[in-house]
Amino acid sequence: MLSVTDLQLKIEKIREFDSLIDFARSSLQLDIVFQLASSRKPLSSAEIARALGQRKKPILDALRKLEIKGLVKKSNSRGDLYELTELGKNAIEDLFAILGVSDLKTALRSGYGRVRARDMIKIVIPVNYIHDTLVALGTSRRNELSLSTLSQIIGLSPQRLAMYLDPYAEPRSEVRLFKKYRRETLTQKITNKLFGRTKTEVHYRLTSLGMETFYRLSIYSRIKGNPVLRFLIKVFGNYSPKLVMKRMTMVNTVLGSLALATLLAMPGLSYILLALWASYNIILGTLIIIGYK
Repeated sequence: MLSVTDLQLKIEKIREFDSLIDFARSSLQLDIVFQLASSRKPLSSAEIARALGQRKKPILDALRKLEIKGLVKKSNSRGDLYELTELGKNAIEDLFAILGVSDLKTALRSGYGRVRARDMIKIVIPVNYIHDTLVALGTSRRNELSLSTLSQIIGLSPQRLAMYLDPYAEPRSEVRLFKKYRRETLTQKITNKLFGRTKTEVHYRLTSLGMETFYRLSIYSRIKGNPVLRFLIKVFGNYSPKLVMKRMTMVNTVLGSLALATLLAMPGLSYILLALWASYNIILGTLIIIGYK
């Protein structure tokens, strides 16, 4: 059975590698890294282009970006041969080890002769969504959120996000991180009572394994050691910057509307409300800058 430590290590290592190469946007960079890792000698940009079936210009652009990230270096004085740096080699070895691949060279040269970026993306992207869901639920009140709210935080449609989460929400799952259930929201309770409906919404809650995994993530240590961030999470009910900004904007809109209405009805009090509105923006804006820096 997969332990919490193993699961946490998988999530952290994959996200660490994803921070070097944005898998969703840079599949060509990932293909180049795999190509260099599987080669017994340094390769020229033309050789890489031929092997990957790409034009030379995008290969050169991708190689320059990989050089900046410290994953690839030029291996000769002429600068026409490239190889992985120690960082690049260690990163890919760590990644394959955490995925349970013991023989890196064999894995890289199997099948079509190399591992393709799209194969790795199928593994990495779901892990990122699981990580973000763990953080969203771990920092929410009662450690639960509706699927619609989670989809806004993660940036996926509810149907697609559920597809990634449900394997970890099945009662018989070996790694059950989430509990999936249906319940009424406050709005639904009112409308259901008024119109005799029984409409409910899908919610997810962290299981004990999910909570334990969240506590082991590096981001939890960051939150735990940052009192400003803890205060913002308590005020807005979540860590997600997107959700914090949305809820802050909603409060801002209400205060602004009240200030404007008071300005029209009672000009004498409008300055007080405008001062409160400005103070709210200044104080919370400063806290957000400090907390999320």
